[in-house]
Amino acid sequence: MKDTLTSTPAMLGLLQAYKRKGDLTVWPSLPQSPPWDVLLIVIRSSANHLEPCKAYFIPADERDVRDWEMELAQVEGYLFLIERQEATIRYEALTLPATALYIRLCDNIVSSTSSEDALERFRGHIYFQELLYELYRVRDQWKSNSRTAVAHTRAYMDDHYGEEISIESLASMAGISPAYYMEIFKKIVGRSPIDYLTSVRINAARRLLDNTGAPARQVAESVGYKDPFYFSRQFKRVTGVSPSRYAKRGSLRIASLHYPMTGQMLALQHIPYAAPLDREFCQFYKQKYELQIPVHLRDPAVDVNMAFNLEALQEAKPDVVIAGDWLSKADQTALNGIASTLYIPWWEKDWREHLLLVGRFLGESSQAEDWLSNYDNRAAKIRRRLQQRLGESSVMAIHVLQGQIYQFGRRNLGTVLYNDLQLRFAGQHRMDKVYEPITFEELLDCQPDKLLVAVADDSQSIELWTAILDKREWKELPAVRNNSVHRIQPDPWFDYSALGNERILKELDKLFS
Repeated sequence: MKDTLTSTPAMLGLLQAYKRKGDLTVWPSLPQSPPWDVLLIVIRSSANHLEPCKAYFIPADERDVRDWEMELAQVEGYLFLIERQEATIRYEALTLPATALYIRLCDNIVSSTSSEDALERFRGHIYFQELLYELYRVRDQWKSNSRTAVAHTRAYMDDHYGEEISIESLASMAGISPAYYMEIFKKIVGRSPIDYLTSVRINAARRLLDNTGAPARQVAESVGYKDPFYFSRQFKRVTGVSPSRYAKRGSLRIASLHYPMTGQMLALQHIPYAAPLDREFCQFYKQKYELQIPVHLRDPAVDVNMAFNLEALQEAKPDVVIAGDWLSKADQTALNGIASTLYIPWWEKDWREHLLLVGRFLGESSQAEDWLSNYDNRAAKIRRRLQQRLGESSVMAIHVLQGQIYQFGRRNLGTVLYNDLQLRFAGQHRMDKVYEPITFEELLDCQPDKLLVAVADDSQSIELWTAILDKREWKELPAVRNNSVHRIQPDPWFDYSALGNERILKELDKLFS
């Protein structure tokens, strides 16, 4: 159901009310170019386009009601002429959940407005406003239910993309008309259901081409395309290359030595041939890609693991390696002896430049630029939503680590909070560091309205956090009083990569909804 009536509830003037039941009554003869809108309540119908138990709002300039003579002749219900409202939306149907209620209200309206008693006619207008109230209420329920319906059909497409799927079947699943389904899907998701399904199918095709070596025809059938030529055109439209060319590119065996590099590669649709998956930051990658990554490395931040990783890479023989530039000279020399290696300048460049460097190294600069453009568009949409929800509320993120409180700055998590989403910083200044230590008193001075808290699992941090929760001053913070303290985990909040930041965007959108 579209937004019907006006965007906000409004009193509408009733001009005339009619009722038709069986063959006992007929609809009025309506003049051409009427100066009014129509509200039609259909109780029973054998017509093709007017369904039973539905309300239709029909602006005068949308369709000449006289064109419906044959349809109306097959309808029992109520017809109300309403004063013109510029904000009234075009013809659409609203499903009525409890027909008896609407029959009672409509009967009261028809009976009272046809009375010879002026006071009773006045009462009929009150009944009409009550009818409008019920319709507005149902409309608002439909708005809420529409989001659930869209989420349900998205999940269905995610799981059943290999099957035949039509707009009609998705709309039926959602319990709404195909036209309305397409409208609300695009409004909520930002693209049409067909575009979304195409994206799901092409992403699935990418995974198959990257990991199975199956021919394009077989891949097409697996992801829901009966016509391999149509699949090829769609694949090239989305990715910029044909399936055959993409498959050749996918044969490159790329090793990621550090988890942020994995996030950059996955943003460019490259599943690493080798990567570490054992850190707490990598839970998403481990759950989703563990079976698709043949060689599992270990966290290189632990010194004893580097020897294991070098030996594993020597055996795996990757074509290229992507790593952070903080490795020791000895480790860099060892890597260079295994494969051509890109060292990302971790502190000199930000995550965006990291992605562009990876794209250039893999010959996919345009894909990296497109990804950033799409990310910025998503961030802008979420930024507008959060500005409406949060207003001038300040947002602060802290990490309790080894018995010390750290406040996030504009790098890592802070770059999403304060740069991409432009949320209001809680504190006197925004440092460009990942974070810096602050005292509990300095935390109190910041008076954050919203607070994100990560607590490490070492005993000192747990002890400090437990003590903070018992302090009277803590309980007086705006974020605590507003029930706006949110515990966060390393994954995805500490993943400073393209894919990590995209996931943080989505988490913040849900967290502050």
